[in-house]
Amino acid sequence: MNKDKWHIYLGKIPYRKDGNFWVSFESDPGLRKTKENIYGRCLPCIQNLYRQLKAGCTEITLGPAYNCWKITAVLDSIDQCLALLSEFEKEFPTGHVYGKIGSGRPESDSKVVVFHAEDVAERDRLYETLGECLLKIDPQSSVQISRACAVLYHDLLGDWRYWNQTAMIEHPENRERILKRIKDMLFLAGS
Repeated sequence: MNKDKWHIYLGKIPYRKDGNFWVSFESDPGLRKTKENIYGRCLPCIQNLYRQLKAGCTEITLGPAYNCWKITAVLDSIDQCLALLSEFEKEFPTGHVYGKIGSGRPESDSKVVVFHAEDVAERDRLYETLGECLLKIDPQSSVQISRACAVLYHDLLGDWRYWNQTAMIEHPENRERILKRIKDMLFLAGS
């Protein structure tokens, strides 16, 4: 691919740069992978977790969540997030990338850049390249890896490093809170 033609395209950034919001990015100008994943991967995955929790399962069959990776850099501002994406675009203009920037936590002062990957090779490539770019933007920050949607799965299953395709619920005390969170998410998705 011609280096000059490869870009990272952003969705619409809210007028306000503070508070909680997410903005998708992708190396496809139509954000096709992002849009496909919402109803083709993410929503079915969340519904699968919801059904298993409602049924009272003591272990969760992860399905696509097992091969869903998040490679995350925590930064001080949305401007730093944009600078990191710009650096990535300039230094590593290859492959298909997608993810989001922003924060889902209104009380947080920081913002994050989250790249998504669906296999270990892509996860490792993004981890390494994002780390190199981050050194130029904020050398004090670091890149973190997680699996699946942390606010759902990690609060139930614990550290992702110990999961198998079917993982025991390590924190059953969080079941009702996670069910409510999923129910709220599914309601919003249907709105």
